[in-house]
Amino acid sequence: MAKNKSLLLAGLAAGAYAYFRKKENRDKAMVAFNNTKAKVNSFMEAQQHNNSDLTAAGNPDPQDIQDNKMVSEGAMTSVQYYNEEVQDNTKKPQEKTN
Repeated sequence: MAKNKSLLLAGLAAGAYAYFRKKENRDKAMVAFNNTKAKVNSFMEAQQHNNSDLTAAGNPDPQDIQDNKMVSEGAMTSVQYYNEEVQDNTKKPQEKTN
């Protein structure tokens, strides 16, 4: 297996040397490489975007004090609603029977 791999690499190296020996082929390869590099860079720039408030909404940052305060206040609001509406409704029928 290792012998086949080394023969394959030697063949590829010999082919590359034969191809790049001519100046015309080297120039073509450089143009193709630069075009590919430009396309990859433009693709990477298109993928990078600024995080908006909506992007960070589901992933709060532990260092963002104001956001953490807002989240904790929101959690307390839902707990307070549950306490007032649901628990108070379950207590009322018991109070009537007593």
